[in-house]
Amino acid sequence: MKKKHEEHENHERWLVSYADFITLLFAFFVVMYAVSSVNEGKYKVLSESMITAFSNNKPVGEMSVLNLPMAKKTKTIVVKEAQANQDNSRAYLKVANAISMAKLPSGVKISSTDRGLSIRIKDDALFESGSASINPHMKEFIDLVAGLVSDLPNLMAVEGHTDNQPIRSVAFPSNWDLSTTRANVLIRYLTEEHGLSPERFSSTGYAGTRPIESNATREGQAENRRVEMIILRHISPQIDPPHPFLP
Repeated sequence: MKKKHEEHENHERWLVSYADFITLLFAFFVVMYAVSSVNEGKYKVLSESMITAFSNNKPVGEMSVLNLPMAKKTKTIVVKEAQANQDNSRAYLKVANAISMAKLPSGVKISSTDRGLSIRIKDDALFESGSASINPHMKEFIDLVAGLVSDLPNLMAVEGHTDNQPIRSVAFPSNWDLSTTRANVLIRYLTEEHGLSPERFSSTGYAGTRPIESNATREGQAENRRVEMIILRHISPQIDPPHPFLP
């Protein structure tokens, strides 16, 4: 009998698996390329169809979310806001300079701070002693300020201050009541007599907790009794930095 030929082992079978792997890898990259090159027109039609389906078959028309030029609109809004801020800064500086160059009555000091333009009025110049009635001779200056800020949208903070000497009266049981009432009286005058928007104002009574001079002398106490009207640099509500305490 003839001997059967022994089958030879195929050492190149790995080429089949390798060829399958290369084929799958090629197919993967073809699919990835196809996904990244979606036809924009077909994609838009598909997207609008889906939006219509999910909005109870109501056509979305040309104002669909997909058609809105969001990037262009965002850029336009940023440019407009920057221009508005620049215009407001110019208007603020113009008003601040006009107030600073005005003839100031006795007891009034003007200063520029990080918060804005501060108009500091001593209590005896603005009010009768121990009261919250505005002195008639001070109204002319307040009227001037009101006229200058009437077209300025900036916010305004009005703050009442006293010295550290306690007060007890029927109208004002404490310095807290006196300082708060005086700030409110000035705001009411500006809003009721001059029609300034109440939304622009904030009122705070600090009593004797924010001294600018030492209360050890009468002169220092007189400086601490004051009302400050601050034309803020911004036109929207923000958290203002705290007033620094003196040691």
